[in-house]
Amino acid sequence: MTIRKAIRVERSPEVVFRVFTEEIGKWWPLKEGFSFGGEKAKDIFIEGRVGGRFFERFTDGTEFEVGRITAFQPPHVVAWTWKAPEWEAPTQVEVRFAAEGNGTRVEVEHRGWDAGPIMQKQGQGYSDGWGIILERFTARADAA
Repeated sequence: MTIRKAIRVERSPEVVFRVFTEEIGKWWPLKEGFSFGGEKAKDIFIEGRVGGRFFERFTDGTEFEVGRITAFQPPHVVAWTWKAPEWEAPTQVEVRFAAEGNGTRVEVEHRGWDAGPIMQKQGQGYSDGWGIILERFTARADAA
C-alpha cells in the first residue's frame, strides 16, 4: 500500500517549501493527536539537509526521532524515513513541490506499509491523517 495525497497552494514553490520544512512546528497538528509524545507534545522539526532528523521535542525536553531526511532539494523535494516505535520497519515519505499556474502543487507519497502486519493495519489511519495534516499545512501556507 502507498498513500498518495495532493493539494494546491496559492503561493510559489519557494514559499511553500519553506513553510513546509522550516515552519513545520507552526502548522503540524501535534496537539490534535499527531504526535508520538501524546500529552507531552511540544514541537516538531525537519533538519534541512540529507541525513538530518525529522523529530519531535516533548515538554520534558526529551526527543523522539521519527526518521532521517533522505532527500532535501529546495524548493522541489523533501523526503524522510518514518518509523513508529511498534512498526516492523521504517516507511518512506516523499513530498514534491511543483509550480502550477500561480501556485504550487504539493504531492505526498508515503510508502512501505507492506513490511509487516502492524503496519498494514495502521496504514489506513495514516491515509486519513495525511488529509488532516495537509489541511493544516494549506491554511498556514496560504497565509504566508
